[in-house]
Amino acid sequence: MKKHIIYFISIIALTFSVQSCSDYLEEDNPNNISADIYWSNLEETDANLTSVYGAMLNHFILFYNVESWRSDIAYPKFRTSPLGTGQPWYYKTFSNTNKEVSQRWDAMYQVIFRANQVIEGLNNMDEEYKSDARWTEQMGQARFFRGLVHFYLHSSYNEGKIVIRESVPGNAEEFSKPVSSSEEVIAFFREDLQYAYENLPAQFEQKSRVTAGTAATILGKSYLYTEEYEKAKEYLSDVINNGAYGYRLLEGDEVNLLFTSAGDYNDESIFELNYSAVQQTEETQWDEESFFTRWARYTAPTGIIQGASEFVPAAWLTYEYSTEPLDSQDNRNYVDDGAGGLKLRDIPLRGAQMIAVVNDNQSEYYKYAAANQVAGFTNTIFSNFKKFTNHDIVTKEAEVGDSPWKSGKNVVVNRLADVYLMYAECLIKTGDIDGALKYINKIRQRWGLVLLGEDDGSGHDFNGITYTEETLMEQLMFVERPLELACEGFDTRTIDLRRWGVTKQRFEDLAALDFNLIDYSYTTEEGTTAKRAASLLQLGLSEDPSNNKITIKEYVQAAANYNEGLHGYLPLPLTEVLNNSNVN
Repeated sequence: MKKHIIYFISIIALTFSVQSCSDYLEEDNPNNISADIYWSNLEETDANLTSVYGAMLNHFILFYNVESWRSDIAYPKFRTSPLGTGQPWYYKTFSNTNKEVSQRWDAMYQVIFRANQVIEGLNNMDEEYKSDARWTEQMGQARFFRGLVHFYLHSSYNEGKIVIRESVPGNAEEFSKPVSSSEEVIAFFREDLQYAYENLPAQFEQKSRVTAGTAATILGKSYLYTEEYEKAKEYLSDVINNGAYGYRLLEGDEVNLLFTSAGDYNDESIFELNYSAVQQTEETQWDEESFFTRWARYTAPTGIIQGASEFVPAAWLTYEYSTEPLDSQDNRNYVDDGAGGLKLRDIPLRGAQMIAVVNDNQSEYYKYAAANQVAGFTNTIFSNFKKFTNHDIVTKEAEVGDSPWKSGKNVVVNRLADVYLMYAECLIKTGDIDGALKYINKIRQRWGLVLLGEDDGSGHDFNGITYTEETLMEQLMFVERPLELACEGFDTRTIDLRRWGVTKQRFEDLAALDFNLIDYSYTTEEGTTAKRAASLLQLGLSEDPSNNKITIKEYVQAAANYNEGLHGYLPLPLTEVLNNSNVN
């Protein structure tokens, strides 16, 4: 199913072998001091380059549970008793003493450490090797990851003032480096990313390798983050329009491939983390760079699916996914009504692909004909994310590996839809509202949703609204980007809210909303009628008082506690402050 993973696994096994958590910290911790690196040929450097890809598998880098709690995307499990590990992030009470702050920092510098090993090894080769195209490709990949992770660190820690690691430390003095200014960090990572952009090919035979298109995506995102919209447009337009990359939005029935095993490395994918459940370790060992992930376990429903539902879609997100207006002129929106006729789908295509809810009667889920057949929808967990689970290929998560904790599901980090929406934002900010609508509507149309703006005679439903820069930005901020990109990328939602300057107001607005859970009756696969008590979410109270079972309020504590200076960025980890004498 993942033919390219075989090379990946064999090289990692040759180079580093599968280690226990303690081995990994002891042998490859970026805090260690290393001697100069010399390799004799490009096969050896390529093997160690693969170890850089391996370091990206570390769960702490993307930390989807923490980041979904930290933003407005997810709730920490049970509404009646929120998960303890999620509370500091959801309630906005975290500090530099929280272990996750150090875990993420160390994981990212591990990638940089290994990338610098490869860069130094390549630089130590003679001119004959340096003239080989493979040398340039390897250098481009190594510098891409060094630049990427410095970009990640800059976007998430200490208002961008982080430690630049441009080489492998050779002594204690080189290890103890002060933080650099935000501007210095930006210049550093952009130079690396620009080198990758100019020297990597448009495509590799191995789909798991990063390319010039991947570099262009990150460069465009970095310029968007600094509000350099014209520069951002150059790179984002290249990703969209350069046919050499082979990118395109999935359309029509192809949208069913997104976030499924059959859709690995589809034409919309720009950067994926390549996992596999084939390679296993001992049950007593855990390695953050294992070839399998636990994200499926953390988002699969509880009960027979053997999930934990640790981070579940927020109430507002669940409601928005479930109620987006359907384009009545798109045939995909019509289903059998059971009486020989047709009716509109219960859940829009985008919502059905992204989350599972009790009233989705059309989407197969863990081999059941509909999501409502699966146990787990309750008055405390009424929706689940689908992006990380194996719901499309198994009846329960344990069927993938030898444990429900071990999933081989790829993780999509960057895809073309994000580039479209970033480009649309640049167009809004530079006064091209019609152009921005065009790119937003391309995404909405492929999901069968009502399009934005005035009817253009294209044979689709439009909402008839005349948008301004302000109103279209609101649509982008609170509908298009969160619904399209929830739990994707690196801190996408947290960074978006912060750079727009709306985080606290967002929590206050969400805290003011009341949602109500009502009973849901459905037809079982045996043809009988059954009921899931208080499992269907609606906004506000029901007209029938007997239906008003449980009121859901979220983000009340977040609205009260959020402080931009304390919570907008992660602080420097306590471990770094204690171990690096020059960081203060």
